[in-house]
Amino acid sequence: MENKNILPFGQQIKVGNFTVLKFNKTLTKNQLKQIRSEKGIPPEIQKKITRAGLPYIKVEALSQIWSIQFCCNTAVFRTIDHLLPKALIAAETGEEVETTLADFMHLFNMWFTDTSVNGDAQYMMDKGNALAALIERQKAKKETPEEKAADDEVLKAVKADEDNKAAILDMAQEVKEGGEHGSE
Repeated sequence: MENKNILPFGQQIKVGNFTVLKFNKTLTKNQLKQIRSEKGIPPEIQKKITRAGLPYIKVEALSQIWSIQFCCNTAVFRTIDHLLPKALIAAETGEEVETTLADFMHLFNMWFTDTSVNGDAQYMMDKGNALAALIERQKAKKETPEEKAADDEVLKAVKADEDNKAAILDMAQEVKEGGEHGSE
């Protein structure tokens, strides 16, 4: 691992009966072409625009019959991205950590079970009550400076992507209207 504090991109990591993979997800070329056409961006400009991706983490059963994905703007993404590498290192060194590999195995098994079981009304009510209790516990906690910094980094990257997208759309509109970028 390059940075031992976060998951590496493109490396499948085995955790119990699951693999974890961090990757960038982008729209397909045809999806982007359709969106850009709908926005009125001329085809000659569309060819010059590159695609950007967003980081995702995928947890998948070894059998490949089940998976779940989380985008970089979720707390679950950040939890896996920052705590799983620490748990992996601790498993090798014997170091004590708050969140262990066993904790991740239990979490992944819980997600698998929870998404694969059709519960009755009582089950749904119990889940709702558990969620309400979790929200109350989280309200009582305050965000740590590290969590705030990680959130700010993600927000900064997303804002930069949005600003670039807006600038490209503005340039395309100018070209379409014969403006200053028309001769480039």
